Amino acid sequence: MDGVHDLAGVQGFGKVPHTVDADIGPTFHAEWEHLPYSLLFLGAADLGAFSVDEVRHVVERMEPRHYMMTPYYERYVIGVATLMVEKGILTHDELEVLAGGPFPLSRPADSAGRPARTDTITFEVGQRVRVRDEYVPGHIRMPAYCRGRVGTVTHRTNDQWPFPDAIGHGRTDAGEEPTYHVEFAAEDLFGEDTDAGSVVVDLFEGYLEPAA
Repeated sequence: MDGVHDLAGVQGFGKVPHTVDADIGPTFHAEWEHLPYSLLFLGAADLGAFSVDEVRHVVERMEPRHYMMTPYYERYVIGVATLMVEKGILTHDELEVLAGGPFPLSRPADSAGRPARTDTITFEVGQRVRVRDEYVPGHIRMPAYCRGRVGTVTHRTNDQWPFPDAIGHGRTDAGEEPTYHVEFAAEDLFGEDTDAGSVVVDLFEGYLEPAA
C-alpha cells in the first residue's frame, strides 16, 4: 500500500543529513517512549492477539495528517491501541476514559490482504532478479522505489518468515519463505542525477521474479 509511511526516494524533502559512523544519539529521548514496545509485546507475545506485521499495518492505516504530525513512538501507541479495540480487548470508549479524553485511532483496513504465493522460485547469490511490479492496496514490506527494478541477489537467509501481505492482515494463509538481500545500482532506483553507489534491500521471495 502506497502512503505517507513510504517516502523513501520521494522528491521534495531535501537531503537526509548523514555522516558515516556518526553518533545518532540515544534511542529514546523521553521515558514514555519505551511504552509502545511494552504494549506491542503484551499484545503480540503475552496475549497472542496480533502479530508484529499487523502492528506495522495498523500504523500505516493512520490518517495521513495524523501520521505526519505524530512522533514516531506515539504512532505505535496509537497502532497497538487500535488493534486492541479491533480485537475486542477493550472498547474505544474505555480507551478514551483511560486516556482522559479523545483518542483517535487508525482508519479501518480497506483490504483483506492476499495469501502467500505458491509459485515462488528459489534464487541464488549472484542471480539477477526483478522486483514484481505490483500495486497492493494492503500491507506490503516492499519499498515502492524498487518496484519493477532489477538487482542482484547478494544473500539468502536460512530462516523463513510468514508472508507480510497475509500475516499483516491476520490471515492464516501466510506460509513461510526466506528473504533476500538484493543490491541495486542507485541510479537504477533514483535516476542518473543521484549520488553514485548502491542500495541493498531486504525482500521476501514472493516479491521477486527472475530478470529476463
